[in-house]
Amino acid sequence: MFLLLLLQTEAAKPVFGKYYREPKKSAAPLPFHLIGEIIRSFKTDHFVSDTGDVVYYQTDSKINGSSKLE
Repeated sequence: MFLLLLLQTEAAKPVFGKYYREPKKSAAPLPFHLIGEIIRSFKTDHFVSDTGDVVYYQTDSKINGSSKLE
């Protein structure tokens, strides 16, 4: 199973190109280093617009209380 994941990751790198980011390594058996990223995501990333050629996560001001879309 692990070998398959490694092969899939290597196959995905050329597809993502400059957008591929190597994940941070965890010193602990559990990925505690991702907790901050999860919290940031819950606060900011809420939906992906389905209009336009390039789509990305956007913040809904009704959800997080900000006055603008990011």
